[in-house]
Amino acid sequence: MTDSTGGWTRRRFLEMVGKAGGAAAVYETMTTLGMINVPEAWAGPPRLPRAGKQTSVLVLGAGVGGLTAAYDLLHAGGYSVTVLEAQNRPGGRSLTARNGTKIVEKSTEHGETHQECKFDHGLYLNMGPGRLPYHHRRALHYCRELKVPLEVYVMSTSANLFQTPDAFGKQAQINRRMAYDTQGYISELLTKAVKSKCLDQELHEGDREKLLDLLKVFGDLGATKDCAPDAYCGSTRAGCEKPLTVFQACEPEKKLDFHELLQSEFWRHKFYQPMEFEWQPTLFQPVGGMDKLVHGFVTHLPEGMIHYQCEVRHVQLHDHGVEVTYWDAKQKKEIKKTADFCISNIPLPVLQKVNKTNFAPDFLEAIKQCRFAFTCKVGWQANERFWENDKYQIYGGISYIFDLVTQIWYPSNDYFSAKGTLTGTYNYDADAETLGAMDLQKRLNTARAGGALLHPEFLDDKIVPQALGLSIAWHNIPYQEGGWADWKSDSEPDRKAYARLLAPDGRFYVVGDQVSTLPGWQEGAMMSAEHVLQQIAGMRPKTVPEILAAPETRRLVQGRF
Repeated sequence: MTDSTGGWTRRRFLEMVGKAGGAAAVYETMTTLGMINVPEAWAGPPRLPRAGKQTSVLVLGAGVGGLTAAYDLLHAGGYSVTVLEAQNRPGGRSLTARNGTKIVEKSTEHGETHQECKFDHGLYLNMGPGRLPYHHRRALHYCRELKVPLEVYVMSTSANLFQTPDAFGKQAQINRRMAYDTQGYISELLTKAVKSKCLDQELHEGDREKLLDLLKVFGDLGATKDCAPDAYCGSTRAGCEKPLTVFQACEPEKKLDFHELLQSEFWRHKFYQPMEFEWQPTLFQPVGGMDKLVHGFVTHLPEGMIHYQCEVRHVQLHDHGVEVTYWDAKQKKEIKKTADFCISNIPLPVLQKVNKTNFAPDFLEAIKQCRFAFTCKVGWQANERFWENDKYQIYGGISYIFDLVTQIWYPSNDYFSAKGTLTGTYNYDADAETLGAMDLQKRLNTARAGGALLHPEFLDDKIVPQALGLSIAWHNIPYQEGGWADWKSDSEPDRKAYARLLAPDGRFYVVGDQVSTLPGWQEGAMMSAEHVLQQIAGMRPKTVPEILAAPETRRLVQGRF
């Protein structure tokens, strides 16, 4: 279907199908033409055939994608695997801070900076990924196989808080009040519209009464005494005005002002993030920290397979293999190593800087097209779990705030214990760029001030000691240079680059969440490793696939708003 004179091409044909029938029609057409496979429910890692002869594989980077590839190759048999890691630890962005953990950053503003975690022994904080959705079946599979125990991660509770300077007198509001008062007001307005026959053209016969009944239940209309049946006057869903006693039943809180709710624009500040598929319950976390999954892989690999502090400097592709030159900081010398295949888990912004490569022009262009997102975290040790006290009653979940700190995560472990750790900031994009450009003390001061807008306890150094604060700007971390691949689904250059990176250049392959439909998630890294191993084993084509768009990273990592 290719015509260089301006006639029909496959791409033009698909565009016309899309205009006529939308994305679903394009998907069905591509499936019929054999351009994509119909996805099936994941049923475990692929059973790779044993290599016919001893086959050497060089894995560049001990991130989750590289570790998954190394582990599965060893299980297949017939493969000799070596892993080169530039840092002195495995895991890439999967970093859990404990007492003694060191964080080194390099920035144009402050040069090289050093931090050391001083949390009490037994306390920890995930500075990178922090949760595993129930539908990330690969991640859960490897946790089971590697005997990494899991516990529930709480994404949202109705006691979490939201604060903005634009409404409610700048006072933080409880999640349940905002959520259920909003439902009540919307239900009341829609009920009036239905009863005024404003929506008759939109409703099938018999649907009118059903919709009115739905709105009554959805908004809890007429739920309080002296309230009209179709009015929203408040609801016990939003909480009780006074503590319960044997003499006092639950009376609903006074409803929030509808104008104030709209003025706050709370829906634009991650309030509904937990409704997005990636954050819907149930989520899990490894007991003791996310790096337990990383160490699960490492302990199942032969000792000495991973070579740390080995920085890749040159990559040369040959007809029957790949030659990699790297600097071994321990031996203080440059070493060359050849292998039949090379799997790169190096973050693409870092791979862009590897010189003396002979990549094909389109492959090199695809590597250079990828950008990584700015993202920061600030963690605290709290000497009192004040968020669990009678005032707040928060057990897990996230509070959102119209401030540079953006989010505060409460721990989903060790409830009712004496101390705990808080993620006092998790932000991205321009907010993370601003925070990452600050010096280390200013970051902590900024995060402390932001946290105090929700919890004044942040200002008490005895409760939240400044000396125990810890921050990380992932775009300043050597050999990482950002949080995740910031693909945009409406970008044609991103679409072309993403598709190109799904196919190898000779015997050089790229893995990681950076080349998956789940950027920013460990599941994506595992999915990518699975794809590449099947290509190496001849189970999948090595040609550049036809795809409609690159992943929409911001939706997948941050939610829609």
